[in-house]
Amino acid sequence: MEHVELGWNDFWAEIFRVKHRRAIQGIQYYDRLVVDFCIRVMGIKKDSEILDIACGSGDQSIEFAKQGFKVTAFDISDSLIAFAKDSAKNSGVSVNFSVGDMRAMSFAQQFDAAVLLSHSFGFFNHEVNTQVLKDTFTALKKSGKLLLDLMNPYSLPRFQKTWTELEGGYLLSEPHILDAPAGVLRGRPAIFLDTVNDRIVLMDTDAISNNDIRMYTALEINAMLKEVGFKKTEFYGQNTLPRMQYSAASERMVVIATK
Repeated sequence: MEHVELGWNDFWAEIFRVKHRRAIQGIQYYDRLVVDFCIRVMGIKKDSEILDIACGSGDQSIEFAKQGFKVTAFDISDSLIAFAKDSAKNSGVSVNFSVGDMRAMSFAQQFDAAVLLSHSFGFFNHEVNTQVLKDTFTALKKSGKLLLDLMNPYSLPRFQKTWTELEGGYLLSEPHILDAPAGVLRGRPAIFLDTVNDRIVLMDTDAISNNDIRMYTALEINAMLKEVGFKKTEFYGQNTLPRMQYSAASERMVVIATK
């Protein structure tokens, strides 16, 4: 059987964000719940313009559009954006999808709300992560709001080694490891057994190196948001309704920051 190595854009984007996501039961319903939560807790009005940063395959962006909002969404993966555009077309909604890097945003006072969902924050060093928040602050209109949907560093999921049957094969996922002194959740190599093309697909060094996530505490996130200019922050313990107070045992750490 042939062995091939794929980079972050091909391996993570196609296998994890498309194939793996499709295999999760009820994922479409979950997306609607997350979007409903965002709308309610952020108080987003019908004429609002929303920015979806690191939108992935665009599932939540499309849900926002279905509810009548004007949505601009971007992701660094061109393959995911191509998939998102097709999905929006098939869903009969309009979303301004584009390929983009959160480290190079140039929006200015354009959006009423911005979201970073599915723990899409913390992939870089502290200085760059702070710059992402600063550029998001600049992108928001006066009194605009940012929502960060993060894993709770005090209550991480119990990561396990798993085999998952996906479209066209099987995915072997190794458990993530928390590097406690560094405050970083270290991603582990994954393997995809491609039964269609009779090959084993491995992550190359690029894919592995982009799989680490900086795990910030509520105290750290609050300080960063205040540093870049946000006036008010709120914390919740889950990303679906009803609103739950954040605690060390919470499932998620959801942060709402107001400009």
